[in-house]
Amino acid sequence: MIRNVLLDWSGTLADDLSAVLEATNLIFAEYGRDALTLEEFREHFRLPFSGFYADLLPDATAEGLEALYERFFLGLNDRIELLPGALEFLEFCRATGRRTFLLSTIKTSHFKIQAGRLGVENYFEAAYTEIMDKREKIREILHTHSLNPKETMFVGDMVHDVETARHGGVLDVAVLSGFDRIEKLIPARPTIIARDIAAVQQLL
Repeated sequence: MIRNVLLDWSGTLADDLSAVLEATNLIFAEYGRDALTLEEFREHFRLPFSGFYADLLPDATAEGLEALYERFFLGLNDRIELLPGALEFLEFCRATGRRTFLLSTIKTSHFKIQAGRLGVENYFEAAYTEIMDKREKIREILHTHSLNPKETMFVGDMVHDVETARHGGVLDVAVLSGFDRIEKLIPARPTIIARDIAAVQQLL
């Protein structure tokens, strides 16, 4: 039985793909690079995102990218909404006594703004944000909170999330509501592929 649920934010609970694309293209414009279409972005974007920027903006520094992203995304936070079924899933986990955690690359300040406005910040026992490589964090989370990997799943929308779950020895669940398309996810061989977070709830 799954008693513990680790969740990604972007593309899993929050509908922020278009906002992230917009902020990314504003950064590209600063460096004189052509904007990406949605499909181009989904094809190239990956986590850790340092590799994505190294490929497409090799002359940019991490510090410069961080400052630009913070500036450009600040005005987009109010556009972010929960994906269909996200609130219901969090309520379901609470009602059934499942311990719920966030594991995400999202900036802490952005998460607090978004989750606070959307009323979901308090659904998480702990929120791990600004985690650039989730594979390096998941075992620590399991240990810190005494989570049995056999009773734990990690739900995310990217190949990196599938890899992270396997690194921690927990059940990997990939949802199709976010950044990585199914064609990108299939080669990673997720144990479970679900349409969205509402479909994950049905599985539980």
